[in-house]
Amino acid sequence: MLYIFLDLYIMFTVDLNIVFTGLFAPLSMLYVPEALVGRVEVVGGIWILLVTWGALRAGRHPRALNYLGVVVGVAGVLTVVPALEVLGIGFRLGEMVWFGWLGIVWFRGSRSAAARKLRTFFAVRFGKRVATTQDLTPTRGES
Repeated sequence: MLYIFLDLYIMFTVDLNIVFTGLFAPLSMLYVPEALVGRVEVVGGIWILLVTWGALRAGRHPRALNYLGVVVGVAGVLTVVPALEVLGIGFRLGEMVWFGWLGIVWFRGSRSAAARKLRTFFAVRFGKRVATTQDLTPTRGES
């Protein structure tokens, strides 16, 4: 989230820094975390593209989730072009949405005891009925 705010700040104040030279010091301070951590949108974009490509081929996840992953991954890869660097904001926001959605899909499909307990907890918490007596342990041949 910090990088999103940094990108927005830099995007809206870079022209003002040419006029007001007193603003150069805070702007240079913003690049310190950037230099330490580095811009990894390209690597993240390639990773998301590979994951969604595999999921599309296997038919494992909802198609909309996979298409969102393709859009987010392409946005991450395109940040390598200096003119399209602003896509980094969309990549970061889209990455958060994609990871959240992926976590929900995996959580709902999980057969572990911990996932069953959490599903029961949230169902009781939000007033939905859930069958807690159902045995979801994998049988022979299932994974």
